[in-house]
Amino acid sequence: MKIITLIGMMGTGKSKFGRLIAKSYNFAFYDLDLLIEKKFNNTIKAIFQEKGESFFRKVEENTIKELIFTITQSNQSSVISLGGGGFDNENTRTLLLEKSHVIWLNTPVETLVNRVGDGSKRPMIRGDIKKSISELLRKRVKYYSLCHDELNTNKLNQNQIIEKISKIISNQN
Repeated sequence: MKIITLIGMMGTGKSKFGRLIAKSYNFAFYDLDLLIEKKFNNTIKAIFQEKGESFFRKVEENTIKELIFTITQSNQSSVISLGGGGFDNENTRTLLLEKSHVIWLNTPVETLVNRVGDGSKRPMIRGDIKKSISELLRKRVKYYSLCHDELNTNKLNQNQIIEKISKIISNQN
């Protein structure tokens, strides 16, 4: 059984590539943000607005613990797409580094800005989108860099990214 966790900023393609990789390997796929939205029957942005970031981060941590337990019990190889700030949490980070193979999709700020659009669905975007993303990345890079593998997606097309993730999975013991 393998557990692959994709981390990185919003707009890196964690969910998109996670789904594609899971499908090609016949792994289960879990998008952590979608699991939380389903659990609360609300959007991540609304949860942030109504309950605050610290509440959301605690829910995120508990959801990851439950998910890792469930995956381990089912013995089903899986791909997890983690929300952009999920790896900031020390407990979450420790658990994922121990129980899964963590891959950081490192994407340039300019590309992220283009993908995020107006940022209206992103609770961590405030004001100027480029400045907001740059500041978040600056804070998170120290955590992201603790991953098992970093994949710089700059100038790679979708097929090249999938190929590189597949190579990492194949080389993982």
